[in-house]
Amino acid sequence: MRKVVCIGESILSPLGATLAENFAAVRRGESALRRYEGMFGVREPFVASLMDRSLWTFPGRTFFDSIVIEAARRAVEAAGIDPASPRTAFVLSTIKGNIEFIDTQDVTLACSARRLADAFGNPTPAVVVSNACISGLAALLQGRRMLLSGGFDHVVVVGAEVQSRFIVTGFQSLKALSEAPCKPFDAARDGLNLGEAAAAVVLGFGEDGWELVDGAVRNDANHISGPSRTGEGSYKALRYVLRHTSPEELAFVNVHGTSTLYNDEMEAIAIDRAGLLNVPVNALKGAFGHTMGAAGILESILSMHAVDAGLVLPTRGFSALGVSRPVRVSALAGTTDKRLRRGERGAAVQKRRCGMLTIKQFASIPGGTDLTALYRARVGDYPKFFKMDTACKLGFLLAEQLADEPRFAPREDRAVLMFSTCGSLCNDRHYEETVREFPSPSLFVYTLPNIITGEIAIRNKYEGETSAYVLERFDPGTFVALVEQAFQDTVTASALCGWVDCRADDDFTAFAFLVERDGNGKEFNVDNLYGTVNQ
Repeated sequence: MRKVVCIGESILSPLGATLAENFAAVRRGESALRRYEGMFGVREPFVASLMDRSLWTFPGRTFFDSIVIEAARRAVEAAGIDPASPRTAFVLSTIKGNIEFIDTQDVTLACSARRLADAFGNPTPAVVVSNACISGLAALLQGRRMLLSGGFDHVVVVGAEVQSRFIVTGFQSLKALSEAPCKPFDAARDGLNLGEAAAAVVLGFGEDGWELVDGAVRNDANHISGPSRTGEGSYKALRYVLRHTSPEELAFVNVHGTSTLYNDEMEAIAIDRAGLLNVPVNALKGAFGHTMGAAGILESILSMHAVDAGLVLPTRGFSALGVSRPVRVSALAGTTDKRLRRGERGAAVQKRRCGMLTIKQFASIPGGTDLTALYRARVGDYPKFFKMDTACKLGFLLAEQLADEPRFAPREDRAVLMFSTCGSLCNDRHYEETVREFPSPSLFVYTLPNIITGEIAIRNKYEGETSAYVLERFDPGTFVALVEQAFQDTVTASALCGWVDCRADDDFTAFAFLVERDGNGKEFNVDNLYGTVNQ
């Protein structure tokens, strides 16, 4: 009876060079947050948790690639697997990758993922999950899905982020950074701090160890950079995963806890709605800062080891509760007698099939199309269109062609899955041009590859999964497999999935499908996908 379990982990951060060092530091309540002036050429001082690049940049590699590969190497070594096997896959979680080199070299996330796989001699197409702040958790979920699909024996999931002028000035332009060490859930919280780290988990089948039982990604269809005031997306994700357990069995809830006014309030509301007010809560951003693509993996690893040690890790920076719901934030390290390891109770898994998927509709936009003219001819009543970057405009217009009735009615059963090679690189270049003078917040918010899925969800009130993937190239087999795997979420009945690759404002490839589970239409397989795309 096989279960998906964690068989190897690693963490590299400013708090330690090993998982053990990081765990001990967090347990003691330490923080790596420091004030920096003039760092990266940023004009204003900022507080962050940064690694010593002289220790972690290896010959022939960028700092980002160095820590990604080193974290993966250590996790692979701990797991004792063959990383070169075609039955092993690599999933990379990051938001901006090598963006600091945008002026000098190819910085696509796909290139970083390929270098990761190449470092281990692995021939399998590498996958990047770039879902903003939840990228790490979404990547772990994607690794589980890939195993359950039957195509792999092991998946190496690596999350990493490094800071740069590009990122720091962007958050400064949004007025999201605190000038002091952050205070998750505290009454005096006033913003987040950024951080650097790399963390890796090797997933495989086994009987011992922590089991990855389930996961969910949900969209609140509210705003591209602001959370729902009712915690809708977080609540629905919690509701889905709590099918497997009861609040009484939980040792604690590790929350995002960015220390912004709206995020922490939203999470408190979601925790209350999910019936978890009696469960201890902790947040680790006060120790590491917001490590972005690494956060979900790093904090999951530390949480597993905390339960093994009978601990609730402290929330550094928290003093007085500053949210509207009485969540039990742990200011100091506490103890727990919860010893439930999901590997002891989770149901055994077999190769998971998702039923017949069929293509209901197909839409495309030829490269060079005048998108404003197309908008005026097809839509004309959504002024926010003019604020979008080119990739989002393409996704928006494709969705308008594929949208079916009833329109604008909230639905949790439709996913939005977008794929590309370039990610948000086209708009990244536009934003970088503003950094030299006055960083543009309106451009910065569109430098996330997954914003395209958010814009589609907001317009259509889709509250199901929204995920963005960056691939080395358009490969029908990989494309189809990732879409099929998304239907392992039992709520998902249909998916709007597309390939939107924007190399420049007038140079793009854009097409999308509306795929349904057990629908009546063209079978969703590799041969038909080739034929449809080439029509």
